[in-house]
Amino acid sequence: MGKGRKPKPTAMLKASDTFRKDRHENRLEASGTPQQPIFSDSRDTFDWLVKHLDDLGVLAEIDAIALQMMSDAWEDYCASRSVIRSLGPTYTTTNAQGDEMHRPRPELALMQQSWDRLKKMLPEFGLTASSRAKLNTPERVESLDDLLND
Repeated sequence: MGKGRKPKPTAMLKASDTFRKDRHENRLEASGTPQQPIFSDSRDTFDWLVKHLDDLGVLAEIDAIALQMMSDAWEDYCASRSVIRSLGPTYTTTNAQGDEMHRPRPELALMQQSWDRLKKMLPEFGLTASSRAKLNTPERVESLDDLLND
């Protein structure tokens, strides 16, 4: 099988009105709300993602590990960014000849690696403007009055 575009998740196909029963009906679908699979410092980020992705209707319980990885990447990015903001992007050192040198902080590379991880994960869940533009948000009914008044 040749390489091509990655298939869209079924929930995203349905949200963007591109789901076709003749092409997509035999796909595995998952449901449920993810629970954070491991303890980490990224609990707030994980919970925030679950809340907002559930609102988009593109979330399933099985997404927990991917969400954990994205949460960890965000936390790594924030931690690296914090160091750079407080100490600056470079540090000064002296070489063997006694000359002063300015070098990039290791956190700069960590921040970039975290950003690269995030950049790959965000569109997978509709968390960029372009990926979100392809979705139609399902109307949510909060109460019986909402349903009857439409």
